Amino acid sequence: MTAGRWALLVAGAVALSLLDLLGHPHGEDWWHHVPGFDLLYGLAGCLLIVIGSKALGKLGIQRPERFYERGEDEG
Repeated sequence: MTAGRWALLVAGAVALSLLDLLGHPHGEDWWHHVPGFDLLYGLAGCLLIVIGSKALGKLGIQRPERFYERGEDEG
């Protein structure tokens, strides 16, 4: 990824974060009134999914790269 694309990605993330912080909360529960809570909750969920799926892959779900290229007599 080039530096220009990284800058665009960071600028977009900052703009969305500012919009989230400037908005008026319309929730009934306490977490709807914490600025940026939904942003952090979504980020934590994404990280949990990525790290969890990588851990499952390491535990044996993922096959070796050349798994299907072996001959029938090699087992």
